[in-house]
Amino acid sequence: MVHEVKIGDMKLLTFVTVLSSASCCSAYNILVFSPYPTWSQYIQMEPLFSALGLRGHNVTVVSPFPPKKEQSHFHHIHFVADLYWKIKFSAPTSLKDWIAEIKDKRLPIDFWKELPDASMPEILESSVFQDLIHNENKFDLVFMEVFFGQEPLVILGHLLDAPVVAFATFGHMPDILRYMGAPNAVAYLSHFNVDYAGSLSLTQRLENAWIHYRTMLYDEYWYYPQHDAVLAKYFPGPLPSISDMLRNISLFFLTANTAVDGAKIYPPNVIELPVLHLKDPAPLDKELDVIMNNAQDGVIYFSFGSIVTPSILGEEETQIFLSVLKELNQTVLWKTDWNSTSHDIPKNVYTRDWFDQKSILAHPRCVLFLTHGGLSSLMEAINYAVPVVGMSVFGDQPKNLAYAEYLGYGLHIPHKDLTQNSLRRALRTVLQDSRFKENINRASKIFQDKPMSSLDTAIYWIEYAIRHKGAHHLKPLAVRMPWYQLFLLDIITVCFTIFVVLSYLMFKMISLLLRKYFTRSRPLKEKSN
Repeated sequence: MVHEVKIGDMKLLTFVTVLSSASCCSAYNILVFSPYPTWSQYIQMEPLFSALGLRGHNVTVVSPFPPKKEQSHFHHIHFVADLYWKIKFSAPTSLKDWIAEIKDKRLPIDFWKELPDASMPEILESSVFQDLIHNENKFDLVFMEVFFGQEPLVILGHLLDAPVVAFATFGHMPDILRYMGAPNAVAYLSHFNVDYAGSLSLTQRLENAWIHYRTMLYDEYWYYPQHDAVLAKYFPGPLPSISDMLRNISLFFLTANTAVDGAKIYPPNVIELPVLHLKDPAPLDKELDVIMNNAQDGVIYFSFGSIVTPSILGEEETQIFLSVLKELNQTVLWKTDWNSTSHDIPKNVYTRDWFDQKSILAHPRCVLFLTHGGLSSLMEAINYAVPVVGMSVFGDQPKNLAYAEYLGYGLHIPHKDLTQNSLRRALRTVLQDSRFKENINRASKIFQDKPMSSLDTAIYWIEYAIRHKGAHHLKPLAVRMPWYQLFLLDIITVCFTIFVVLSYLMFKMISLLLRKYFTRSRPLKEKSN
C-alpha cells in the first residue's frame, strides 16, 4: 500500500530508515520533490516514480497529489506549497481582466519573483523539508522541477550531497538551457515568451535576442541574488550561489520533440523526453462511446486545460464559441466547469467537467482538437494525429501554437483576435484542408519513432547519473565559462581594441607622411618662384 505521511504524523528519519532496511543492496534511494499544486506538470512526471519503484528502487515522493490507487512501489509524503496560489487565484476574474493583469504585471518578470517570494519560506520552514535535510540516511539522487519559480530548491542537492536531475515540463527555454552548456541559439530558437517560430525575420530576431539577454541579465544580477539572500537566512555559513547550483545539475530532462517544435542542438547532458505520461488510452464510457461512434462527421474535442476554465471566459467570448460551434456538422465535446443549464447549449455540443482527453483524441472519429496550446496537450494531439486550432492566453502557449502553424498541423488564434469570423475561418480551414491532417500524420510518425520509450530513456539516464556519481563528464566546458567568454565578448573586445589601435597608428603614420610630403614640397615651390 502507499505510505502516506502527513506533516507531524511521524519523523521522516524513521520513515526513510525503514525504506533503507527493506531495500536490496542494488536499490537506490531516490527523492522526488514536487511541492507546487500544478497538476498538469506533476502528471507528466508521475509515471516515472512508479516505474523506478517497480525496478526495485526506494522512491520517496513529496507532493500535493496522493496516488489515486494503492501501490507498493513508491512512498508518498503529502506536502503542498500553495500559499501563492491561494493569494493569486482565490477569486478568478474574467479572462480579459486576467490577461490585462498579466500584461500590466510584466509577466514573467514579476511572476517569477512573486511566486518564490511567497512559496520559499513556506517550503523551507516546513517540517517536511527540515526532516529531509536533517535525515541521516543518504539519498542517491534528487529529482525535481527546479524551474517555474522553484530554482532556490536546487539547494536540496547541495544539502543532501546528492546529484540532481531536473525536469522541465515547458519545453526548451534558452535562458535555462545555458546552465547546461547548450549552444547559444537565439538566432533561430524562439524564446519561451514569444509568439513566432521557424525562420525569424530581422525584427523577430531583434525581439528574441532582447528578451533572451534581458532575462539572462535579470536572472544573474537580480533574481538569483535576491533568493541567494533568502537561502542565506535559513542556511548560514558558506553556500554556493543558485547559479552555481543550477550549473551543477547532472542531467536535464526536457519535454520536447522534433515533431513538436523543430530540431535543436543539445549537449549530451540534456535529454528530450516527450510525454512520459502517455499510456494506452482507457476505454470510453458507454455514453461517450455511443456519442463518438454515431458522429458521422467526426468529433471536435474542446478543452483549455486546468487553468483557463470556461467559467472565466467573458459572456462575449462564451457566445462566440457557442455560436460558431452551433454552425458545425461535427459533434463537440467541451470540457467545462459551469452548469450547462446556465447557457443555451447547441444540440451538437456535449459538456462535462472532465473528459479522458487521451481516450477521446485516440478515437478514430476525433477530427480536431480546440485547445489552449499547452505543451502536453499538443504532444497528445501529435501522438494521436489530431490537427489543432488553438487560442493562446499566456506562458508558452503562443510559442507552442506558432510552431503548430509553422509545422503545418494547426492554426493559432491569439486571444485578442478572437471573433466569430476568426474562429469560424480557422475551424473550417483545418477541417476542410487535408494538408493539416497529412502534416500531423507525418509529425505523429516522427514523434513515435524512437529507439526507446520516453519512460525507459528516463529510467536509464537516472540510473546512469547515480552509477557515475552525477555524470558530470557529460557537461561541456560551456557550463563553467563566464557569459562574456561564452559569447566571445572578450575576444571581440581584444580584436576591436587591436583594430582601433592599428587604425589610430595608421592614421598617425599617414598624417605624418602627408605632413612631411607637404613640408618638403612647399620649399620647392617657393624656390621655383
